[in-house]
Amino acid sequence: MMRPRRQKLSLPGDQTSEEKATEVDAPVVIVGAGPVGLSLALGLAHHGVRSLILERNAQPATESRALVVWPRTAEIFRDWGVWESIRAAGNFRRTIAPINSANEAQLMCIDFSFVDDILDDAGALVIPQYETERVLAALVAAHPLCELRAGCDVNGLAHDAKGVSITFSDENQQRHVVRSQFAVGADGAHGFVRQNLGMPLSGLTYRARVVLSDEYFDPPITAASPRIVIDRPGLLGGVEYAPGHWRIIASIPADMDDAAAESEEAHAERLRLIFGAGHTAKTLWRSLFRIHRRHVPRFVVGRVALAGDAAHLNSPAGGQGMNAGIQDAANLAWKLAYALDGRGDATRLLESYDIERREMISDTVERYTDRLTRMGIGLPAFAKKMGLKLFSRSIRGRGMQRKMCRSVGMLSGRYSTSPLIACTHPLAGRRIPDLLLSDGRRINAARGGKATLILTGKACQLERCDEFSVLRMNEPPKRWLMKKGAAIIVRPDGCVASVVEKPTHEKVQTAWKKAFAAQ
Repeated sequence: MMRPRRQKLSLPGDQTSEEKATEVDAPVVIVGAGPVGLSLALGLAHHGVRSLILERNAQPATESRALVVWPRTAEIFRDWGVWESIRAAGNFRRTIAPINSANEAQLMCIDFSFVDDILDDAGALVIPQYETERVLAALVAAHPLCELRAGCDVNGLAHDAKGVSITFSDENQQRHVVRSQFAVGADGAHGFVRQNLGMPLSGLTYRARVVLSDEYFDPPITAASPRIVIDRPGLLGGVEYAPGHWRIIASIPADMDDAAAESEEAHAERLRLIFGAGHTAKTLWRSLFRIHRRHVPRFVVGRVALAGDAAHLNSPAGGQGMNAGIQDAANLAWKLAYALDGRGDATRLLESYDIERREMISDTVERYTDRLTRMGIGLPAFAKKMGLKLFSRSIRGRGMQRKMCRSVGMLSGRYSTSPLIACTHPLAGRRIPDLLLSDGRRINAARGGKATLILTGKACQLERCDEFSVLRMNEPPKRWLMKKGAAIIVRPDGCVASVVEKPTHEKVQTAWKKAFAAQ
């Protein structure tokens, strides 16, 4: 693979006495060192691209925030070689089985073993965001292509046809200016980059208010997790994210004001309903807020891209916000790499990032989290009980379990409007199922997070494919709806770009160029 040529990049022109021109050996500058910014740096490094991360906070966050890594995100981490480090820091679960806090009865069970055939190491990883960030930051610090500078307040950004100039102040209030070829805002909903671009977060804010808190019980409570209170209106429940540490989530009745909702009396009552009487906890963090469903009208402006909460705000229902942001990073990382080393047209690649991720957020993530939010908060107690009972019965069969695992695990979305994807086949635009190949390996392990051509059936004998990384599968599953021989183009992010039936070398070459915006 071609590597981008390293350049010493700095802002041309004279600097004021208060400014210092900082040379940066990185073609991509990332603003924000949360899980999305750190993941993007590791994704870029996987593709041989150096990056600089600028983070405002000098110290890491301590709130639990996002609590789960779903299977689709785990696939991405595995492609980049960081999954084992993340997995070891959390609590990996093969099933999700919420408990009725009133009687300890299991309300339902989602069993990821039903998708073992299409997913390696199927399950959900429960891990507080501060642990995710700690592991990612350590991996960034150890990687020679990544640099993280904390305590840097970005306060200026200008971009033109050739690059981006970023101004920031360090912990000593010394002003610096760096210039690079691309910049990415991963600095959250209230971050500088989105506001500088003039991109509003458009959508809706739910009327309901929610209180979140992190609680520590010493000694730890021996209670099943997650726990849900179903005999009262709205949402009330708890999830154990580390030994003795619980996240509490509670919707607030419309007739209760903010002060009453945050009172110690209300808080103690919520804990009593979830865990029973006689338990006290130390509150580590608490926040009352409204839930949003919003995203920016464009994820890219010129050479500046937005990712994560800087581009979209989602309801915490379903735990998909952080995961969607890391999936933004996976989509963007390879496209920046291809643009930098000349394998693809930068404008077309960034345009596809904007189109694909906006579609995924609006058509998949927002719809899923909206349904969960409205059912969890808006239903009266009797309707919630009935709905949970019917839902539990409906997912007992293998087909519904597989469907639920794909939906919950963020495995079922599709890019259907991308200019780089030939959506004439139903597999195109979707993640490649992680099936076994003819040699016994799984597809993703064999791909290694790189662009790959998979030849099936009679196409396994296709000649003159030396310029592509080729994998072979004698018998593709019938559900793929393929003819006896086909060529499947898989992008570095695991998305199927094209399915070429009755392939020839010329047809594959044409499809490959389209998939990667080859110039």
